[in-house]
Amino acid sequence: MVETILWCLACLLPAGLVIAAVQRRNAIKRVAEPTFVFADLAGYTALTERAGDQAAAQVAREFRRTMCLVSREHGAHQIKSMGDGVMIVAKDPAAGVAVAAHAVGRLGTRPDLLPVRVGVHTGPAVRRGCDWYGNSVNVAARLAREAEPNEALISAATRRAANGKLGDRLAMRRDLPLRGLEHPVSAWRLA
Repeated sequence: MVETILWCLACLLPAGLVIAAVQRRNAIKRVAEPTFVFADLAGYTALTERAGDQAAAQVAREFRRTMCLVSREHGAHQIKSMGDGVMIVAKDPAAGVAVAAHAVGRLGTRPDLLPVRVGVHTGPAVRRGCDWYGNSVNVAARLAREAEPNEALISAATRRAANGKLGDRLAMRRDLPLRGLEHPVSAWRLA
């Protein structure tokens, strides 16, 4: 159990931050419909080809480290990283959208990183250990895949769950056919 917690919280070292992270993680665990944020670097494969594995790995590492800090800043929790992508969970849809806005607006324009693609979706999911599973997780990941470089796509479910807290931050609604889903998902571009 202790090893699992330490592995899940690896991005939060030094150890003084572990208590806050565990409290944040436990608060998210109690939310019926958390908000999932997937973010990845657009053009990472081309970077690997052009600059080599070492340089690309350094870019991915910096992205992962920075996204961990961004998620903490907005009260969210980075669940895991997968190569050039990260999965984040927030207890509040507005916090998830704030993470997305920060990723696109500040990280996606940094000269030492690549443009960022982000998907945000709110809904029920199953937590096992340090990971989350289910349709809501899949939808957020698929939205990130559909996003253009330096774009965040926010699902209708997240928009609805935010109860008007997003104001005029959303623009250009699209109905997207997502791989593996029977019906298109309505999503808005984060303005």
